[in-house]
Amino acid sequence: MQRIRSEESRRAGVLVLAALTSLCACKEGGGKPDGGGGPGAEAERKELLSAVSACVRKSAGDFQALAAQLEAATGALATGPDAGRREAAREAYQRAMDAWQVLEVMQIGPAALRSLPGGQELRDNIYSWPLVSRCSLEEQLAARGYEASDFPTSLVSRRGLYAIEYLLFYEGSDTICPPSSPAVSSGGWAALSADELQARKRAYAAAAAAAVRQRADELVDAWAAGKGNFAQTLETAGPGNAVYPTSQAALNSVSDALFYVEKDVKDMKLAEPLGLRNCDADTCPESLESSFAGRSKANVRANLVGFRRIIEGCGEGFAGKGFDDLLVAVGSEPLAVKLRERVVAAEAALGAVEEADFREALVQDKASVRAVYDAIKGVTDLLKTELATVLDLELPQSLEGDND
Repeated sequence: MQRIRSEESRRAGVLVLAALTSLCACKEGGGKPDGGGGPGAEAERKELLSAVSACVRKSAGDFQALAAQLEAATGALATGPDAGRREAAREAYQRAMDAWQVLEVMQIGPAALRSLPGGQELRDNIYSWPLVSRCSLEEQLAARGYEASDFPTSLVSRRGLYAIEYLLFYEGSDTICPPSSPAVSSGGWAALSADELQARKRAYAAAAAAAVRQRADELVDAWAAGKGNFAQTLETAGPGNAVYPTSQAALNSVSDALFYVEKDVKDMKLAEPLGLRNCDADTCPESLESSFAGRSKANVRANLVGFRRIIEGCGEGFAGKGFDDLLVAVGSEPLAVKLRERVVAAEAALGAVEEADFREALVQDKASVRAVYDAIKGVTDLLKTELATVLDLELPQSLEGDND
């Protein structure tokens, strides 16, 4: 719970700072209507925004299809205990999470916080990590809260992909809740038989998956023509656009999304477990993402895929329009080359981790995990310095005071 409170405090600070930023219009290209670079750069920015829009829509569509498969698999599992159906549900979860982790780096518009341009907070309604609480899930199990009509709009810590991971992969019958928790103080948890607990987990997983699929539909619709049409909003940034009054403002939103690799991947997914920050021990494996399914390494791999789709291109083999093309257009091809090389180096460092997950790697070969951190830091250092300078980008307010 302390982790939730500290993260909520951090996000509250981000919301206040973002609101102030909006009031002073600091996101409108640092006072330069076109962000610098002349008419050619403006055309390249427009092409990049169109490419990003298409990439988000494609990636969201991929996730929507897999979320539907997850809903079907958990629904089948809810009909009764069956090893084959449980394995099918777990595999469906793995596929859906692979697709979602790609989208984690694309929190633009509808997926972003409401304080940000076009934000609808759909991301947190699908996957709220690190705003998660195992006890909240166990309270729902004890009280059958997942059966309530308002469950799809309940606290994000009670549903989403994190809840499904726990329900499908954690096989223990214990609770982490303190004695004061309703799940324990009411005697509800102690009264659950092993069979009843497993039945409730299956039903809860099905309810959570249905809610995730609904949010996936909303995310796709938010970008779709004739519905939310945020694709047009991003692609037509400029005078008359209420969300992005300049193309530079839109480019800043895309850049902000890329900084997921800085704050979430480098700092939380790697630095904390490695003991480099917010940890008083040699390592803090309890800080790892995906503690039940053991896919902390797989999640970072997918995050890098999403990052490359925006930096290099969303096509096969990362072909297509990306930030690297914009850098070339403004005369910074060496930086484009350096950025691509550092991303490839980060993927290579991740591939050099022999263990299936970071939890085992922290014990068997901590140095290999540190190498991943160092390589990703090489990427994010470029984002914060050379890339931001060359493209006249405003750094996210969440980076205030962050010097590492």
